[in-house]
Amino acid sequence: MNKRVEIYSLFQPTFGNRPLQYIGRNDVIEQFMAGLREPVGSRNRCTLFLGQRGMGKTALLLELSDRAQDAGYVVARVTAHEGMPQAIIEQFQLNGSKFFNDDKRKLTGVSAGALGFSLGLTFSEAAERQYGFRAKMSLLCDRLAEKSKGALILIDEVRTSAAMREVAAAYQELVGDRKNIAIAMAGLPHAVSSVLNDSVLTFLNRAVKVELGLISTQLIRAYYERAFRSIDIKASDEVLDRAALSTRGFPYLMQLIGYYMIQYTPEGGTVTDDVMNKAEKAAMKDLEDNVFKPILSPLSDNDRLFLQALARCGGTATTAKLQAKLGKKGPAIQPYRKRLIEAGIIEAPRRGELVFAVPYLSDYLSGHS
Repeated sequence: MNKRVEIYSLFQPTFGNRPLQYIGRNDVIEQFMAGLREPVGSRNRCTLFLGQRGMGKTALLLELSDRAQDAGYVVARVTAHEGMPQAIIEQFQLNGSKFFNDDKRKLTGVSAGALGFSLGLTFSEAAERQYGFRAKMSLLCDRLAEKSKGALILIDEVRTSAAMREVAAAYQELVGDRKNIAIAMAGLPHAVSSVLNDSVLTFLNRAVKVELGLISTQLIRAYYERAFRSIDIKASDEVLDRAALSTRGFPYLMQLIGYYMIQYTPEGGTVTDDVMNKAEKAAMKDLEDNVFKPILSPLSDNDRLFLQALARCGGTATTAKLQAKLGKKGPAIQPYRKRLIEAGIIEAPRRGELVFAVPYLSDYLSGHS
């Protein structure tokens, strides 16, 4: 790999991208991959990943895609939208076609052994015209099974929609038909919550749910050390400690700080305190623009007041203390508490206590109250 390309591949602080190495989610990845090795219908073959912006959901799906392909699966990876069912079909046809390069048969209409296909994974005109998403997926699963391949659907930014209902209903039926298929979905907590509460999608409540939280700063420090050594940038133990602790375990911030440390350090140079000051400042600006503002934008005025009260308490507060700050008694704050927990903005580590789930959001709100 070109050295300059390698340098900027170490950190990819753009949503939808990932670095050369993916860290901090090995247990999550192994759990899902174990599900792919389990019998068809295993609960572990259907997983929902929940996480706020910047927790690495998209990068995780990309990693699962690579691992699943190595394990013998053809993958259809899409972002949720109204045309999603057709996009999934097209992804399977595109990504699975290479396994049928030796298929020279030309069939028309319905034919035994290749029902509904004209060549490879291309549907016959009759099948294309007559069959819907569920039937086409069944045919594709059978066709892929001829090459000992399974089918994995990955859906990013999952939300309730007619398309989501169609895909989920088809998946449930395909599992019932014992097709070798699995599905993993990722989304914001409040969006996933609405999916689970949808009357058509209730079966997804049986899916494995994984909340993507913060990752170990020790893992981050180790990655920084390896990354900078690989590109001949020097960083002292003190700088590495500072950089790792500055991320507070937030995956997106890990990418930002690492990226700007490289940006502000000459090739073959040393990461100085001045470089760190610039890197942290630039990273925080991106964090505010790309995470905090989108998180806060859809909230009501009362939700914001609740968060500002929590920020004034230092980011951690008992329910009683928040009630006193807001001048409310009894159950009056419960609706805000419930909504903000479901949105993944705050969490309750212990009964009667609330904290911010997103690092630095408390500091941001304190400076903008």
